[in-house]
Amino acid sequence: MKKNNVIRHFMNKMPAYALSCALLLGTAACCTACGSDPGTDAGSTPGSNETADSSEDSAQQSADTAGNDNDGQIATDSPGNNSTENSESESDTSVGNDPSHITITMNEEENNKSAEDGTVYLYKSSSYPTVSIEGNEAAADKINADILSRVSSFNDNPEVEIWGKEYLDMFETDSEDFEKESITFTGYSEDLSFQTKRADSNVISFTMTYYAYTGGAHGNYDTIGINYNAKTGDLISFTDLSEDDAAFHEDTLAYNQNLAKTEYYKERMFSEDAITDGTLESVLYADDSWYLSTSGLVFMSGPYALGPFAAGIIEFIIPYRDLADMGFQNTYAYTDRFVMRLSPKETYYYDLNRDGSEDSILIYNEDAVSDDGSFQTKRHMIINDVDFAQSGDEEIQTQFAQTFTTWPETPLYLYDLVPDDNYVELMFVSGEDIDTEYVYYSYFYRYLEDGSLTYLGKTEGDAADPTIDTSVLTVSNE
Repeated sequence: MKKNNVIRHFMNKMPAYALSCALLLGTAACCTACGSDPGTDAGSTPGSNETADSSEDSAQQSADTAGNDNDGQIATDSPGNNSTENSESESDTSVGNDPSHITITMNEEENNKSAEDGTVYLYKSSSYPTVSIEGNEAAADKINADILSRVSSFNDNPEVEIWGKEYLDMFETDSEDFEKESITFTGYSEDLSFQTKRADSNVISFTMTYYAYTGGAHGNYDTIGINYNAKTGDLISFTDLSEDDAAFHEDTLAYNQNLAKTEYYKERMFSEDAITDGTLESVLYADDSWYLSTSGLVFMSGPYALGPFAAGIIEFIIPYRDLADMGFQNTYAYTDRFVMRLSPKETYYYDLNRDGSEDSILIYNEDAVSDDGSFQTKRHMIINDVDFAQSGDEEIQTQFAQTFTTWPETPLYLYDLVPDDNYVELMFVSGEDIDTEYVYYSYFYRYLEDGSLTYLGKTEGDAADPTIDTSVLTVSNE
């Protein structure tokens, strides 16, 4: 049964970013991204960074959703447009019913450097994809050649290796001084990692993150977006996204400027002056500072560009629904399962169980001092005035209190887990340390007609990544 959902969201949603970690040498994980044959609707699964601590509602500006819902009716109040537009769209998109024609295999490599005595002065690793497109090897070859050229440039750059060796030499020469200060030698490190953001018949996109530690309190990193035309294998430039690239730039900038005025962004940016003095535009519209995700067009600001290091990568997302009104090329349209990331402290409205009425959804953090004087963070996830993080099902309360420890960096999505049923699920993505590795899990919940919230289970990986298989979850369609 197809859905007929209405969504109305005050403010906007925020995508997420996630840094891929270096994995063990010699392993390769093969992940399949759902897709359909070229020229038909795509069939891929979906693609994260949040901060919040207050329950106060913000000014009532809005933006809405990502992707196309099956026969979805969506009402939008956009930060870039104060008018409200009701529209209906027809889609015959089928998710998971056709055999996948796009396969993405992750390759893991290590190239550490050691002194003669075995001391490692550089830990160097990379994690990069190999793309296969059934029936279109030429496009896949072009994509893979570009990816390999980036990996080769990383591997061939000796700069951090030279610094690491110089530091080891200095440490050995001045070993007594270091010992007096109780300083032990720590090798430098650098890593190159890719994360899949879209993989369908129109677009294959990744983020590529470079990380380097060369001493100090923490390492530094930067992330860029890489977008490919899935039919040709060519890189997609920003000017390709619209026939009128000047107007598209202007419209998307206005949208991003309105987002930057909302509470979520003001908390993370150095100053609102960036909106008017040209800083926001220069940062977000720099080369490779954007990518196409399953949620929309994502603009990225790296550490120290618009905000402090602690703010991480600040992402601005424009949902595909709003992009269509800005002249976004249909060539790059996303027509797969519905995915939408929810920002903290903003109230969203969506019919989660197709009972004909909108359900309100709000997540936020509340910082407080407990009776014993200790600092405490209370987490809230409220649907229709019921706080399921603080009351109701004990298992769900425990997950919010103990499992989602990185909240509010723990992102919440609306995620259409089973497109043929009447529900759109809630999905939290959270990570935990397992055997020295940081592993992400996606937790799924369903809001039922009786007003209860039920836990459906979890799957390994961030299900917003289109290569993650969620079919392992057995979910009733009733």
